[in-house]
Amino acid sequence: MLLGIPKRILTLYFCLSIASFNHKASAFAFVPPASSFIATTPTIRRNSARHANNAAAGSNTALSAFKSSHLEEELPSTTDVIVIGSGLAGLSCASLLSHNSISTLVLESHDTIGGAAHGWTRRGFHFESGPSLYSGFSIDASPNPLKNIFQIIGEEPEWITYDRWGTVLPSGKFAAKIGPEEFGSVLDEHGGPGAREEFEQLMERMGPLSDAAQALTSMALREDAGAIVTLARYPRELFATLKQGQSLNDPFKLIMDEMEIKNEFVKNWLDMLCFLLQGLPAAGTMNAVMAYMLADWYRPGVTLDYPKGGSGAIVDALARGVEKYDKSRICVNAHVEEILVENGRSAGVRLSNGKVIKATKAVVCNADPFVTKKLLAKSMKAGKTSTEFNEYMEQITNTDDDDGGIPNLKSFIHIHAGIDATGLPPIPSADFPAQWAVVRDWDGPEGVESPRNIVLCSMPSLIDPSLAPEGKHVIHAYVPATEPYEWWEGLDRSSEEYKQKKEEAADFLWSAIEEYVPNARDRAVPGTVQIGTPLTHERFLRRSKGAYGPRVVAGKHTLPGHKTPLEGLLFCGDYTFPGIGVPATAASGAITANNLVSVQQHWAMLDKIKLPERR
Repeated sequence: MLLGIPKRILTLYFCLSIASFNHKASAFAFVPPASSFIATTPTIRRNSARHANNAAAGSNTALSAFKSSHLEEELPSTTDVIVIGSGLAGLSCASLLSHNSISTLVLESHDTIGGAAHGWTRRGFHFESGPSLYSGFSIDASPNPLKNIFQIIGEEPEWITYDRWGTVLPSGKFAAKIGPEEFGSVLDEHGGPGAREEFEQLMERMGPLSDAAQALTSMALREDAGAIVTLARYPRELFATLKQGQSLNDPFKLIMDEMEIKNEFVKNWLDMLCFLLQGLPAAGTMNAVMAYMLADWYRPGVTLDYPKGGSGAIVDALARGVEKYDKSRICVNAHVEEILVENGRSAGVRLSNGKVIKATKAVVCNADPFVTKKLLAKSMKAGKTSTEFNEYMEQITNTDDDDGGIPNLKSFIHIHAGIDATGLPPIPSADFPAQWAVVRDWDGPEGVESPRNIVLCSMPSLIDPSLAPEGKHVIHAYVPATEPYEWWEGLDRSSEEYKQKKEEAADFLWSAIEEYVPNARDRAVPGTVQIGTPLTHERFLRRSKGAYGPRVVAGKHTLPGHKTPLEGLLFCGDYTFPGIGVPATAASGAITANNLVSVQQHWAMLDKIKLPERR
């Protein structure tokens, strides 16, 4: 509930979840085997130069924004806020708290910060685990919540812009510019008679919904009475959103049915966009999501953005924001074993090495709810938590769709590799895009959600040459949350069966890469090919069953907010509003931080953001 109008206001969480079109923050890194989530010596990360040897040939060191030193004694025994996990939500929250001079300690189990967005290097190639499509960053006035966070903390990557995204479909392939200028020709060629007309009529119908979806910034949201003040700062935008009401929450399929979309290409295209945005076809995707995306993706002059240095540059900027305040720190190799509960409130954490750190204000957990429940198990068993809280934890970890739970999305398979670029174009073009999607079959048994049907490919070194040695490219391909965990469950990672399954997965992914890169597998640089599976996700990101996130169906499921029935404990990340994706997790972190600062401090942060002028 939020001021008695939960559905209408909380719709804005969803709107901002797709403020930039970057799909599935797929996430794992191939770090040295010695790297473990359960480390004996936590490591303070220093806000200084990068590791000088990270990019050296033959290096297998995870990319790091800060030098590390083994100084366990520097870990404070008390801080204002503890943030468990350094994913984008956790770092977004921590950077905003630090901006408000709230001492914040970020504890990360991995030896690298960033969660789904972290990067690493091998043999001079820079690899990134997750997001590869961004927009709304290279402009000053932007509704993207992560851009707004950068504006508040005064730290931001340098952005490279480009304007093409390739698509390989059963009917053929193309790499048209994003925006309306070239897409009409695509509709004519691939959709045939009536396709352009249907799409244009749909865009006109979505206009009022698009205006409402882009009207109000999630940066103004908080989950207390102070929201009356912060939302009132944007009265016209608030009215525009409330005016559309339930329509923004309805499944997009209802609009498609209303508009009588019959052209197969248009229907399939819209289904694919829905899936790439939210992991669901049109029948399960909210109107708010598609309204926002269609307005942003097909507006004149739109570009895609890429952070110079890779997605890790985003992580670096947020980390700098955290450590601008001298009482805030980020600690890696710091595995939280238990969330402590004392006198009916969250009081701090116990690390795997036994060290206890108290939090005077709050503990914010960026882990998924299944991991979080394990961190609270001792306190729950000892009766230190209320019945209300215990029931709350049972509900948010319920994945039984027939019993009121929210099922998980499927997992991923990946391939990362460095390749020889001899004979390949040096810059992206319509014939050789830097990123592309491959759809093998529109009529699979599960449609766009069918396993190994859609593959997303990215060659970021075509945009930023610094990511690969001269004469080389770095490549990444993965299935977007369509790989069943059950296909891999229980396998011994050292077994021949597991190795064989990985090679089969790699063969499938190479075939998608070779739609644009001839003989790509033969170009692979020895020692750079890395294959990830659902077990990789589960191991390196502590994602339960390697899941991408919750499968939230429009009109059926509702994600929890950020406050919990346990005083002093808040959740952020993709299992809370607004859900999955980079802008969504950034918004989640921001809303969580807003709950922990005063209304005056929140208002001052809003003074720093720049939003598009409303029509």
